[in-house]
This record gives sequence, structure tokens and C-alpha cells, in this order.
Amino acid sequence: MMKNFSILVLVFLSFTSFAQQNKVIIISNKYEFQKEKNTYNINNMLKAILVSNNYQVFFQDEVLPVEVAQNKCNALTGVLIDNSNLLITKMKFQIRDCQNNLLFETAEVKTREKDIQNAYIETIGLLSPELKKFKPVVTTAKEVVEIPSDIVSSSIAKYQFVQIANGFAIMDTNLKVVLQIYKTTNTNVFIADKFGVKGIFTKIENKGIFEYYMNDKLVVEEYLF
Repeated sequence: MMKNFSILVLVFLSFTSFAQQNKVIIISNKYEFQKEKNTYNINNMLKAILVSNNYQVFFQDEVLPVEVAQNKCNALTGVLIDNSNLLITKMKFQIRDCQNNLLFETAEVKTREKDIQNAYIETIGLLSPELKKFKPVVTTAKEVVEIPSDIVSSSIAKYQFVQIANGFAIMDTNLKVVLQIYKTTNTNVFIADKFGVKGIFTKIENKGIFEYYMNDKLVVEEYLF
């Protein structure tokens, strides 16, 4: 029964976020090296390059999709870095998650073009093939193991079911909710919400199955307990 799911450890073989699967990315319209917004049309060009690489792109001051507005971890962040000097225009692009962890960095692209406008156009264009090297790994959360209460203090990663109105919240050691499940008329079936991704959580004997659709494909996460 759900009330017996006291303390759990989630063992992830690997991880992917909602944002990585959907390639939603937020960029700035004025980076640190720029004195004004969209200097030399850099930011618009960057957006166009990202769109051409199948990203859904938003400037940080734009109206964001509900899923992103409610949880910034549903989007990646793009950082453009300018290492240019008087002779060479040099740039690279970083992709970071909502906690500022570096997920990907392009090689530094450069040109000796003397006209600054043309130099930026050329270097940002050179970023396009580099961006294709970023391949988010789409994997599934695997094992969930119940830990006896007498050894909880020795556990490295601890999750627990906390009863909320009409269901349960699964929380980590920082009391951050990672998944919410809500009761239905079937005691073994729950409506689940994971950072705005909604699906069904089904209890089957000694495991729970979280199912949802992502990009019209069925994703299944299995939780053993």
C-alpha cells in the first residue's frame, strides 16, 4: 500500500529533463560583451541558428510557455561567449541547465574577417554544425528501493512519500517535490504530475509505473519498491 512507501532511494542510470527532450532553450538579447541589445544583430542570428537546429527558442524577456514559466527547469539556457581580440573574432556557445550546470560547450569558432559585422555573421554561422554535436540522452528513471527506517540516516539519496490533499508528494532530501500523484477511484491508479509533465502512475505488485507522452511518444518510467 502507498502508506508503506516510507523512505525510497531512486537509482538513475542516467537522466534527462523535459527541456532536453524538447530542446527548449532561453537565450539573452544582450550578453556581457554587448553594450546594447542585439548588437550587430548577433542575438537574432543566434536565435535563427538555434531554430534551424530544431530548438524552440525564447529570449529571456519574452512571454514564456506555461510549462517554462512555472518551472524554469523545463528549459535550457544558452550562453554566448566572446573571446575576440583585435585580430581574431572568436566565439563559443554553452548550454546549461536550470542549476547552471554545463551540459555542452561548442568548440571555439573564429575568423580573421576585419569587418566586425561580417565577422560576427561568419562566426555564429560556424556554430551551427557545432550545435549538432549536442545529443541529449533520453533515458528513463530506473530502480526505486525501499530503505528500512533504521538505516535511513546512512542512505546517500533519500526520497519519501508525503501525504498531501488527494494524494502523495515524492520529495528528495532538500524537501523538493520530484513527483506528485493524486488518487483516483481505483486505489492502484494515480494521476501523476512531474514538473508539468502529466501522466498516470500505476501500482502493480511491487512496482509503480509512471506513463506519459513526450513528443507524441509514450515514455514509461518504472519504480521498484
